[in-house]
Amino acid sequence: MACRHIGISPDHGCAGSRLFGLLLFLVLTGVSADSLVPLEIDFLSDKARWIVRGRVLSKSCQRDPQGRIFTRVKLDVEEVWKGERDMVSPLTIVHGGGILGRYRSFVSNQVDYRLGEQVVVFLVRNSRGEAVTLGLCQGKFQIFKNPISGRRQVRNLFHGNGRADRQPLLMLPRERPLALNDLRTRVQGRAR
Repeated sequence: MACRHIGISPDHGCAGSRLFGLLLFLVLTGVSADSLVPLEIDFLSDKARWIVRGRVLSKSCQRDPQGRIFTRVKLDVEEVWKGERDMVSPLTIVHGGGILGRYRSFVSNQVDYRLGEQVVVFLVRNSRGEAVTLGLCQGKFQIFKNPISGRRQVRNLFHGNGRADRQPLLMLPRERPLALNDLRTRVQGRAR
């Protein structure tokens, strides 16, 4: 994991026991120093406390009491696949890093949410009780409409990155298209 702070004094950086806890979490969720170990959909489904489909409403960056920059994402929950069915919407998700004024904090492989984006997210609770994306960028699937088939599909770094013009038999598993409905069926089959 690389943590870079630009324009932040050393006393606001990644240090000490706080970093140890984050590193332990990253190791347990499959993150190594320079790369990610692919997490299977079944693993994400089993470990997630909540799995929801929704749309990103807003993002804001703030500092915690120790001076670290973090981002709050508001998600309009449209469908709950796993977890409390009466989940409050909008749901707040937090993650490390972000841009606050002239300061930027960067965490390798951190999830990135874009305003208006349709997503499926696999979430866990952090030590403060806040929702965080499981496995960093691996716990978020972007929803998009396939321009050729017209079907709604999902993708993240390791799943559903297929090109519509290639034959499925010639693709690696990570290159095969993944339909939104197929992901929902797979996740809900594991959540029982």
